[in-house]
Amino acid sequence: MKRFKVLFLFFVLVLNAHAMKMPVHAKSYIVQFSSSKSVDVLSELAAFKFSKIEVLNQEKTLFLFSFNVFSLPEYQAVTVIRNLPQYVLHQENAQVYLRTTTTNDPLLNNQWHLPMIKATEAWDISRRGVNGNGDTIVIAVIDDGLHLKHPDFQGNIWINYADSLGNGIDDDGNGFIDDHYGWNFMNNNSDISDSLYYNAGHGTPVSGIIGARGNNSVGISGIMWHVKLMIIDVSDSSMNPAIFQSDVLKAYNYALHQRKLYNSSNGKKGAYVVATNASWGVDGWYPHQAPLWCGLYDTLGKYGILNVSAVSNNQDNQVDTDGDMPTLCPSKYLITVGSTTPGDNYFSSGYSTISVDLSAPGANVYSTNAYTKSNVLNNLLYRNGFSGTSFATPMVTAAIGVLNAYACPRILDTMKANPIKGNILLRRFILEGVDVLPGLAGKNVTSGRLNIKKSLELMDQYCFGYLGIEAETAFPNVFVFPNPGNGMIELSSESIIDKVLVFDAMGKQIEADIQGNLIDLSAYAQGVYFIQVEIEGKMEMIKYLKL
Repeated sequence: MKRFKVLFLFFVLVLNAHAMKMPVHAKSYIVQFSSSKSVDVLSELAAFKFSKIEVLNQEKTLFLFSFNVFSLPEYQAVTVIRNLPQYVLHQENAQVYLRTTTTNDPLLNNQWHLPMIKATEAWDISRRGVNGNGDTIVIAVIDDGLHLKHPDFQGNIWINYADSLGNGIDDDGNGFIDDHYGWNFMNNNSDISDSLYYNAGHGTPVSGIIGARGNNSVGISGIMWHVKLMIIDVSDSSMNPAIFQSDVLKAYNYALHQRKLYNSSNGKKGAYVVATNASWGVDGWYPHQAPLWCGLYDTLGKYGILNVSAVSNNQDNQVDTDGDMPTLCPSKYLITVGSTTPGDNYFSSGYSTISVDLSAPGANVYSTNAYTKSNVLNNLLYRNGFSGTSFATPMVTAAIGVLNAYACPRILDTMKANPIKGNILLRRFILEGVDVLPGLAGKNVTSGRLNIKKSLELMDQYCFGYLGIEAETAFPNVFVFPNPGNGMIELSSESIIDKVLVFDAMGKQIEADIQGNLIDLSAYAQGVYFIQVEIEGKMEMIKYLKL
């Protein structure tokens, strides 16, 4: 009888993991020594910090060190292990799988992009949807909706439990009645399934790339097997869909409100939104035309949300001069994405070595198709042919989710105490983890294409101390206030600024009035400028928007 009760409790906890914080306690490392040791001696030398030490070979040189991450943080455990006498090497006691990690999703082989960005190899490292603190990872997909009945998203759609479904009451007082599954800002109702047209032909493949349920014997696998997709509808799915910037701002603020609520209640309310996905934009627009839109990204980053957006699909668009929104928004909490082909070459998209951060596969991508009556009847809930930066962007968004789920205690503590610093770290892991490709030279800042496994490995190096505190950011933090602004600029830095130069959008140096940390561009036309700051021999280029 006791066994039955324990098993029942286990399944109840698993089924309700999405609704509560589920801490991950146990951790263990395999450690090698140059000479034989005894468990008793090692326990004493380690000051009895480990819950268990177990010998693994007859020579007594290989041991398993187990501990609880709450009583002994991971980075402290590693420090103790490395300082033991005759220590040689250690590794995580990770789970072993038969050959490579794969899923039982029958259409997995059609997803050529997964092995290219090393998502399948990243699954060997982490497939979780909950981080080490028990926070359930939520990604906001701002698009044209997702039908609740699609079979490959069951269990992966975010639910706002604070607002009951169908009672006509704003239970949580956030201004949205019955937003149990998110909100439709296009129609100003709670119907994220776009029931008027039953299409959602754009948001469905975008969502599938991020978080189609993995290993569920259905269809395909998203980059994240387990995640909660916050569906925010900003566009109808008619023949001539439209997205208005007012709805975009509402959508971002909806996700922001949920994260702020989560932070302020210590996880009891709201949602742990770590990223937003925007697979849309405006060709030919500049930040000075949408300062409120641009300014919102810094606010989102302040509360722990990184944002990812699609670059124009026009390959002739040099975005710095031709304009592109939100690509040109000057925020460190916005990652902009171009696209590549199955052959790992540049694919039709806007380009810039200043404003486009990286690329990801975006040509003929296989993903989930809209849940329409016709597609259901004709067995067409999955297809290939999705092309454009719209489908490259969610791969980077999903990578942010993967990094958040895998984050070690050192990073989790940073993200909780200082979300700005935490976001800069995650951005760095993604951008520095790319595969540099010759065909992307001159096309983006990194000349690279997303590699999730390498980003995870960079995170490991940081967690285990190989990347020191001084290397948390590639450059001393320099901030520009206000940005956007009217041309009167103040630079703020913890370090002494040695030199400042200002360039226009064409890369031509201009004669700005610079007095110490103050810059006066009031005499110049509105538009994008670049401020080059030099500190101790290091240089950083900061994008500035003059209104």
